[in-house]
Amino acid sequence: MLALLATNASASELHVDLNRLSNFSEVGTNRLSITSEFIGYELDEGKYRYAREVDLNGLDWAFLYGEHQRKDKPNSALIGDVKVIGDLKQVANSETKNAVGNRYYWQDGDSTDYNQELAFSGLLVGSSGFSFDVQPSKEGRFSVELYTHNWLSSADVTACINKQCITIKNDISFHMTSVKNTIVFESQSPDDIVEISYSRQYRQFDFESRQGYHAIEAIQLREVE
Repeated sequence: MLALLATNASASELHVDLNRLSNFSEVGTNRLSITSEFIGYELDEGKYRYAREVDLNGLDWAFLYGEHQRKDKPNSALIGDVKVIGDLKQVANSETKNAVGNRYYWQDGDSTDYNQELAFSGLLVGSSGFSFDVQPSKEGRFSVELYTHNWLSSADVTACINKQCITIKNDISFHMTSVKNTIVFESQSPDDIVEISYSRQYRQFDFESRQGYHAIEAIQLREVE
């Protein structure tokens, strides 16, 4: 389902034992904020190891796989299409390895139905990445959960609403890193749209300076009580 694209070295060459390393950070204000939690985990060859189990049961949700393919919540269209910004190299060959981040559940199905599919993933070149919009279409307080994973490569997540923007850094751990970014915002009009972008950003301890492996797994919109 999810794939790790082999580069010049393999995760098995790193001998740091990170069974479950978790880190939490937060930026923003009451009107617009982002919290980020990463869980570092080692690959178990030939087996699925999940960092989290996630219920997709919010106002809207999307599970992404393959090349611009997705499983959506029926009869809901509050989460826009995920677009690639820049250059994403999607490769599948004999060196491709499973690198599952999370297992997702929804009514009448779950992500294991897509175990034979590749992730919406690849090598992002330079500061390439993904972007999408969310429009709750009503007033209130909402959250967007963005689930991604990467291999030794950092990224920035930016959220904007009504010309106000904030950015949080997603730095690497070792081996695979499963990341949950939660954007909390206030919608003051049915016309309000939140613009969210995810872009690779090279930092000191990344494996490669020119490109890095990233995957976007799922997006969920919830109403905050």
